[in-house]
Amino acid sequence: MKRIQLIGLGLIIICGAISQWTAANQNQLAVWLLAIGAVVGILMVISEYFSAKKE
Repeated sequence: MKRIQLIGLGLIIICGAISQWTAANQNQLAVWLLAIGAVVGILMVISEYFSAKKE
């Protein structure tokens, strides 16, 4: 995996862990920030698919 993909995977794991093991789900803004963080992480993981040059 490339570095950007590893960072994205870490972001997904961190956002998921925060949402599971803290009281962040009681605050609407925190829920949105964690969801956006997870989506950004997913995009970073699959970025190789989008940036691959097609021959």
